[in-house]
Amino acid sequence: MDTPASRTNGETQAHKDLKRLALFWAQRQGFRIAAAEVSLPNHRVRMDVAAYRPDKVRETRRDERTKKTRAVWKPVIGATAIFECKDSKTDFTRDARSMKATLARLEVLNERKARAEEELRIHYPSIRNGDSLFQEFETLNFERPGYERYEKVMVEMRQLSARLHANTKFDRLAKYAAANLFYVVAEPDLVRPAALPAGWGLLEREGEELVLKSKPIWHEVAEEHRLAFFQMVAAAATRCVNREHGVTLLRPEYP
Repeated sequence: MDTPASRTNGETQAHKDLKRLALFWAQRQGFRIAAAEVSLPNHRVRMDVAAYRPDKVRETRRDERTKKTRAVWKPVIGATAIFECKDSKTDFTRDARSMKATLARLEVLNERKARAEEELRIHYPSIRNGDSLFQEFETLNFERPGYERYEKVMVEMRQLSARLHANTKFDRLAKYAAANLFYVVAEPDLVRPAALPAGWGLLEREGEELVLKSKPIWHEVAEEHRLAFFQMVAAAATRCVNREHGVTLLRPEYP
């Protein structure tokens, strides 16, 4: 069903609703610092939703006064996630440049990948990244064990995915290692898992909630890039608050 545009830029109400649900889902998973319409100026990309999860590590410190050791939590640079929302097949296929034969082959490879992943979960418990508050949303690093059959499937899937998504926003975000996790957020039955960009997860709307249909693959990102990402999310959130409250800032004057 076509939804009328909600703003002059052509955004539909359905697309706006998906962004709202993505913000809600991200924060429920611990990505408490989040914003919509976040720009990556160095890559000329604007993300529908970007989110950051603060993190900390447990350290042992010795108190020289009492001569005792105690455990403390030290803040560290956290994890980052990007959500791209798609409310129509035209919207997704325009970005994906879908091709029938490529999609058919990806369907076959996706089934092989699922079988291989199930074996890896059993034989390599160390593949769990531990990056979620809830185990059902935990991502798995399936490439860590070096499982040759799985890696062969993944290589072909990446090649075919590149045909579908080359030079699109999906491609640019992954190529520049913009975040640790990537999700497509879509209406029901809009995106087949096999048609997803390589390494992306799928969140599908069910009523007023998002349901995880395909888990993403964890991407390693340097700390300085995650810190810059956090700053851009915070800046976008601040701009939104300023608009809501009618705050207009002038350029600071320096002596």
